[in-house]
Amino acid sequence: MEVFEAMGTRRSFRFYKPWKEVEDWKIQKMLQAARYCSCQGNCNSTEAIVIDKKTYPPEKFEQIVECGSPFNEIHLRQAPIIVAWLINMDAWYKELIQTFQVLFPARAITAAHGWTYKILTESTYPRLMSFPRDRAEDLLRVESGQAIANAMLAATDMGLGCCLIATGRKPAEFPKVLGTPENIVPIWLMTVGYPAEDPGQRPRKRFDRLYHSNEYGTPLAEDQDVRKELEGQKLIQPMDPLPGREEELRHICRMFGFTEDMCDMPKEKVLEMYEEESPYYGELPPGLEERGV
Repeated sequence: MEVFEAMGTRRSFRFYKPWKEVEDWKIQKMLQAARYCSCQGNCNSTEAIVIDKKTYPPEKFEQIVECGSPFNEIHLRQAPIIVAWLINMDAWYKELIQTFQVLFPARAITAAHGWTYKILTESTYPRLMSFPRDRAEDLLRVESGQAIANAMLAATDMGLGCCLIATGRKPAEFPKVLGTPENIVPIWLMTVGYPAEDPGQRPRKRFDRLYHSNEYGTPLAEDQDVRKELEGQKLIQPMDPLPGREEELRHICRMFGFTEDMCDMPKEKVLEMYEEESPYYGELPPGLEERGV
């Protein structure tokens, strides 16, 4: 799969085939993709625990489920693999000098940018070590996001589905359940498995509402020729609801013994999203017209 197609095909999948195991080599490739993400100071602070439900103690898994929100319980139980993504704060406060200095013999940085070993050890490193923990953690969360995105694209390329899950029900209990030391910050759970659904691309805000030209508030116009090219490369794909999407969901829910009811919202609220000034769509997709909206 080409990179643009992988980015366009990635979804947050919430129904999985629990009977279909995920091959170990695919998890290995996902983690390798995460390992090679961009990271400041070459610190590689993002770590993960791979939870294989075939071998993981059931009682511990139930504690993990209790940490996630009720909306996430179905895909936590269906996905064969759960990845707990972590930040190792020691990568910043104890290991950064070692990981950064590797860049010198690797010729990744040069004196042309102002780097010397003396500046690294006597100026840059002490300054970075002075950062309070919350600031350093914020920086490393950006790095972790890039690592997770790499892993998701690798999963998509191999036919797998993923979904990130917060632990909002019991956030304080999450580190205890995982058994992580104080220097480790658990940030996300991620389900991994073979999808049991085939949704379209999820709606996103309009290009000109997100990007600005030279100054904030001046919209950057979307190039329609580029958009058409990206449609051909499958970065931009038909978005939900695709024709038959509701029927697909009802069938999946019936197959697994869940309620077939669809969550919905007032018609006037749906229509607001398609008004000319809306940051979203601008026109009704066929799926909503079929539902009489």
